[in-house]
Amino acid sequence: MISLRQKGFTLLELLIAITIFAIGLLTVAGMQMAAIQANMDADSNSVATAIAQGVLEDILSRSADDDIFGDTVADEPFALNAAAMANIRGGDRYEASYDITLNSPAPGMAQVRVRVDGGRTMTVQTRSVSLTGFKRL
Repeated sequence: MISLRQKGFTLLELLIAITIFAIGLLTVAGMQMAAIQANMDADSNSVATAIAQGVLEDILSRSADDDIFGDTVADEPFALNAAAMANIRGGDRYEASYDITLNSPAPGMAQVRVRVDGGRTMTVQTRSVSLTGFKRL
């Protein structure tokens, strides 16, 4: 004789449990994609910032009578070291440019603005980083 109180789960209970489990897994997968995207954005920003710092340091380390401070062309391209650029993770391309404004913010000083464009992210094609420094002339 079969009792009416059998132990175990019904098919409906199993389907509901599997559905809840699947929704949880999909949520975790979505969070993983968001984390990968944020990591990729941060890496691209870090590389662009490091390049901009290197260019700014290169310009600021030159003597005050260097020809670079006599030319005040806006967005002048800066030739990046090809050997150093070959070691960038992901093979992204970066371009650097600079502006030099003489007698700014005070007489006898130069404002140097460096801009680096490039990199790749999942949400944005290129990343732009700008740094500003000052040189006493």
